Amino acid sequence: MAKSKHIIVTLFCIIGLMAISSRIAAQSTIGPPLITCIAIDSAGTTATVTWTIPSDTNNTFSSYTINSSNVAGAGYTSGPAVWPDNVNTTNITGINANISSIYFFGVTNTSKGNAVGDTVQSINLILTPLVGGGVAQLTWNAMHTPNLKGFNGWYKIYREYLFKWTLIDSTKGLIYKDTITYCNAKLKYKIVTDDASGCQSNSNWVAGSFVSKFPPASPVMDTVSVGAAGNVEISWYKSSSAQATGYIVYELINNKWVPIDTTHGIGSTYYNFTGGSPGTGSENFCVAAFDSCQNLSPISALQRTLFIKNVPDKCAQENTLNWNAYVNLIPGVGKYVLYQSVNGGKYTVLNSSDTTTYEETGLNTIETLCYFVQVIDKNNPSVTASSNIICYQTTLPPPPKFSYLQFATVLNNGSVSTKNQINWYIDTGAGVQEYLVKGEDSIGGLQTIVATVPAVAHQVYYSCIDPIANPNNHSYTYRVFAKDSCNYIIDSTNIGQTMFLSAMGNNTGQNVLTWNNYIHWANGVARYFIYRNEDGGAFSLISPALAPTAGVNTYTDDVSAIITGQGVFGYYIQAIEVPSTYTFVDTSISNIAEAYQDPRLYIPNAFNPNGINKIFKPVGVFVNIQNYDFTIYDRWGQLIFETTDDTQGWDGTFHGRKVEEGVYIYRITYLSSKGEYLNQKGWVMMLK
Repeated sequence: MAKSKHIIVTLFCIIGLMAISSRIAAQSTIGPPLITCIAIDSAGTTATVTWTIPSDTNNTFSSYTINSSNVAGAGYTSGPAVWPDNVNTTNITGINANISSIYFFGVTNTSKGNAVGDTVQSINLILTPLVGGGVAQLTWNAMHTPNLKGFNGWYKIYREYLFKWTLIDSTKGLIYKDTITYCNAKLKYKIVTDDASGCQSNSNWVAGSFVSKFPPASPVMDTVSVGAAGNVEISWYKSSSAQATGYIVYELINNKWVPIDTTHGIGSTYYNFTGGSPGTGSENFCVAAFDSCQNLSPISALQRTLFIKNVPDKCAQENTLNWNAYVNLIPGVGKYVLYQSVNGGKYTVLNSSDTTTYEETGLNTIETLCYFVQVIDKNNPSVTASSNIICYQTTLPPPPKFSYLQFATVLNNGSVSTKNQINWYIDTGAGVQEYLVKGEDSIGGLQTIVATVPAVAHQVYYSCIDPIANPNNHSYTYRVFAKDSCNYIIDSTNIGQTMFLSAMGNNTGQNVLTWNNYIHWANGVARYFIYRNEDGGAFSLISPALAPTAGVNTYTDDVSAIITGQGVFGYYIQAIEVPSTYTFVDTSISNIAEAYQDPRLYIPNAFNPNGINKIFKPVGVFVNIQNYDFTIYDRWGQLIFETTDDTQGWDGTFHGRKVEEGVYIYRITYLSSKGEYLNQKGWVMMLK
């Protein structure tokens, strides 16, 4: 038991001595320099090494040395001694960092011994051209695994072109591919990292000659818009590729993209094309970008011009407008705005919608209408494209500026009324296809088409006959309607109403005439004249000028003084127009109306063949000598005399011998002026 105690005490003493010795050693040893940055010069022969300064608590520091080798773990060469202890950087020369990565570690030299730091290698950058020199592939190594304390993990890629270094990208990887956008360019590259302490590490520099093999990005079309002069304004957005140096503008011709011109400069994004025909149809355009190596981008998405056309329907007074849809507008079509100009006036909005058609109705006659349509971008109202301009003259002929029914009159053939004639006067500038002459029995009555008369160019006076009218029965009313090529009634004349005359004889030797007024001359009837004939003879004026009266006109003609003839009196009325704004004054004739005076016979009741009245003969007025028959009978009913000549009488003989005195019977048959058969019987005393 005592022996065991001794062993335990001895062990505690040894442990205590070891702890004291270790504490003394720790207080006398300085830590190694920890490398944070390695920067390789442009030649790759010198490395600037930066480290973290260790603490020196016992004043035992002698110097720092940085050892280097191009092989990890062997062949290290000690660099120059570095002092005092607050210096943390040195240059290591005589290396060849262009060939491979250089390995470094730092040593702190003290009077108590040396402290060796961790190994850190330089960034060795390797350049490998790809795609025939169109891509520079960069690969490099990490300086330490894991990353050095203070390094954020990002590698910066720098490129030198024309003696200017540019940061082109950053990555946390160890490989990078740079697509070349220069032509015949000599380029240099290096990799740079940053440490939290403020120093930088960089790789060796690598160089190579490159030619861009990649075209610039395709440009995006803005709009293709038709100008007022029939040109096409083509615009696009700048290519997203910085190497673009210009653009080629194409037009689709016969299903092939044909270059029409070139613009130079990455910002030359507009072309005014004057060689197209956007007024005859929609035209397709696109653009491609090119660089200084003549690499050509794929063509852009096409855009086609808006082409508007119309389908007029003159008879319906409509105009249907159509246009093609606008394609590939970015981001899309918002709406189409249709503009219209009337007779050369200012363009105003006619319609706005998302459709590609519009039907305009209710067009006026003889107007010049011009149209164009404009597409508006969905998100940006300032982005627009316009169509061609089309003009359309409405062809629906205008109505006549004037149309006047000159007269409606009765045609009289001798002493007989036949048909009605209608004359009218019309504007030659009117677009009339034909005239419809409508007649009716009275104003407001049933209208029937009595004649269709084709319009003749430059003809102003027209006339037609009503083939079905019977002017001896009543008055007729007429109006002429103008009809255009669309079968529209576009105008009508004033009304013209014929005069209907009636005449009636009475037993006092008078004929009473009545007739309606002629209507409707512009200023009315100035006067009426009455013409008369007897027994179908020639007409002559029998009245002074008669003023029209309201309603029915009347006139009494006293014919009692006329004792010859058959008692048939024919009349017609002539109406004279009051002068109007027209250069003519017209007349209208009524039908012929006949008045009849009844015949009057004077028959003696006795005669003496040997006395003063030697002949027994009736004396008549207005007796129709046609069908006249005068007979004498004796008391036994025997016919002893007969004649059909109203100038012959009975002389009291029979077969040449005087008859006996006595009473004899007579009978007279004749026609009245009305054509009625009359028989008159009686007796006569023959004396001797």
